[in-house]
Amino acid sequence: MKSENTDTFDCRKPTAAPPFEVLYQKYKNAVYSYAYHLTRDRQEADDLFQESWLRIVRKMPEQVIIDSLRSWIFTIITNIYRDDLRRKKIRRLYLSRKTKNLQAEESFHPQQWISPQAADREITDLNRQIFSAVNRLPEKQRMVFILKELSGFKQKDIGDILKMPVGTVKSLMHRAVKRLQQELAASRSEFSRMRGQNEV
Repeated sequence: MKSENTDTFDCRKPTAAPPFEVLYQKYKNAVYSYAYHLTRDRQEADDLFQESWLRIVRKMPEQVIIDSLRSWIFTIITNIYRDDLRRKKIRRLYLSRKTKNLQAEESFHPQQWISPQAADREITDLNRQIFSAVNRLPEKQRMVFILKELSGFKQKDIGDILKMPVGTVKSLMHRAVKRLQQELAASRSEFSRMRGQNEV
């Protein structure tokens, strides 16, 4: 059984934990890709990447279940990301209250995401159009889609990582795919319309 500590995992069939160098070389690309898709910002992805490996080193037990190791690592990344989101929400709430009387709301702008062109250099398996559409998915749908389609996790593993029932994972994945299909279909229609105008 999993403990209440979300950074530990079942060691029913333990084996010696691999050396950090081996672990890092095996999972570094997958960890960064997941961090980048979650944050959609290069600097924040770098911070999440580094903090994740620091926590992995601190929390890694002497013995592990190898089959569970990858899910455990992704759970750590997810937990850090969620904790950081909560801190940001608290900071935004505090700042908005402090500045409300000064009518400074105009100074708060949404985060500027990295351009699709830059994303192509990091994520070669998605074209610019799909990457942009994935970025616009609601957060839970986006996380499920990333873990399933980009990181290759099974639905049960995704449920364990995100702490939600498999039925919820399936529902979120269905809605994510449906929304992506609709957005990409609309984009293709708009592209065809513009191409037709240019040919006139």
